[in-house]
Amino acid sequence: MPVRYRFLASEQDHRLVIAWFSALGHDMTVQEHQDGTWFYFRAMASQALPDAQHIDQGATPLVWVSKPGKRQGLLWTDAEVCFTATPLKSQFPQLHRIALSFATWLKQFDLVFSRKEEVTPSWSYYLEGGMQHASDNLYALPQAMDALRGGRYFVPHGANDAVLDMVTKALRLRGYEFDTHYPV
Repeated sequence: MPVRYRFLASEQDHRLVIAWFSALGHDMTVQEHQDGTWFYFRAMASQALPDAQHIDQGATPLVWVSKPGKRQGLLWTDAEVCFTATPLKSQFPQLHRIALSFATWLKQFDLVFSRKEEVTPSWSYYLEGGMQHASDNLYALPQAMDALRGGRYFVPHGANDAVLDMVTKALRLRGYEFDTHYPV
């Protein structure tokens, strides 16, 4: 399985993550996409990065950083860093160390959900659409933490329209108003 780290972030927080990877000093190809950024660690690979439709993600030293987005005005999506190689440690030991280092970096931020550790339970109230099933630990980067404190709700970045409709209906019952479009 790929190594994944999910967290709450705003667009500014997302730039912190991109800056962290950019500061590693490794020989990388960086590709911006509409929904995120790829970091291809060239020095760890035996070939150049193929086009997107021909990448064997399980055998490529690739890190995918998804962007958080805004849905229906009051809902924000989480973000994710995914080290795609499987198994990571045996194929790319240096990239595995980077994954562990990223996990350590992420731990400096507020832990807002955990299946194993004691966390302020009030943050779970703002995690909707299956967010609590997506990760063992969920950290909030600074701007996202401010948003949580301000009552912002978060949903998984892969939430489909049916999930969003269900969350929206539940939140309307709590007195929240939404627009009828899904701007991202």
